[in-house]
Amino acid sequence: MNTAKERYHFAKLALFNVRLMRSLQEAGPPVSEIITREAQTNGMQDAPSLLHQGTFLQFSYTCLVWLWESAKIEKLEDALLNELPAVAAKLDLLLPKAVNGERKVDDWKSVVRLIRNALGHGRVEASETHFIFADQNTYRKPKELNPTYLSLTWPETLKLSEAIIHSLTPILWPESANKTIQADAFGAADC
Repeated sequence: MNTAKERYHFAKLALFNVRLMRSLQEAGPPVSEIITREAQTNGMQDAPSLLHQGTFLQFSYTCLVWLWESAKIEKLEDALLNELPAVAAKLDLLLPKAVNGERKVDDWKSVVRLIRNALGHGRVEASETHFIFADQNTYRKPKELNPTYLSLTWPETLKLSEAIIHSLTPILWPESANKTIQADAFGAADC
């Protein structure tokens, strides 16, 4: 099994790939020709954007499920939750307001729990601009009669996923205490 530090490294590589795809998307004709050729090789009529629903969903699963689970296994979840509000603030990420359902979702722990469960159970709907995450507790008391839905834009999903990485940094490497986190124009941290 991978340790939290090993999984953290994989998540950082995934973040690098998201940022690289963004740069490649903006790179101009030579790169556009490569993207178009690869799209045609894969039987696509049109070349897709490199930053699409799949990109954000893959990255969010890596950070919010896989990386988070390693933090839980190593008993780092409480420390991660303690770091998350400050990191989210540095990334200009607010608690989601687009919540619909009977569950109380009013802190980062409840937000992350709902999204993690939705990702892990395949209860995510994607639109051209948003993800709608759904979760319903049917196993523990109190059981919920209906799902609770939480909506995030793609950039908000990216920011929350990235916030998980940066929240673990000072826990896994106390000497690297996130001093340089600042949101860039896309909303991703520049560190």
